[in-house]
Amino acid sequence: MRGWWQDLTDLVLPAECGGCGRARTVLCAGCRAALSGQVPRRVRPVPEPPGLPAVHAAARYGDEVRAMLLAHKERGALALSGPLGGALAGAVRAGLR
Repeated sequence: MRGWWQDLTDLVLPAECGGCGRARTVLCAGCRAALSGQVPRRVRPVPEPPGLPAVHAAARYGDEVRAMLLAHKERGALALSGPLGGALAGAVRAGLR
């Protein structure tokens, strides 16, 4: 669990990019492009279970995107909520079409 001093420090100086670890930025331009620079697309697991509804992904789960999700979920990088939420909203919109 994060301490209050870590949360306060992150407000003043973000520790590192949630995707690649670059210093002093919440999300660098390259990682932001990896997350939101793609059109959400339909994905299917292999093997595909019968009756699986349509599933859409905002980005390919790997490298920087995987690191961002883990930073947010497991290390409490709350500053990534906005970019991750925006990508999720795009995937939901694609699924509703």
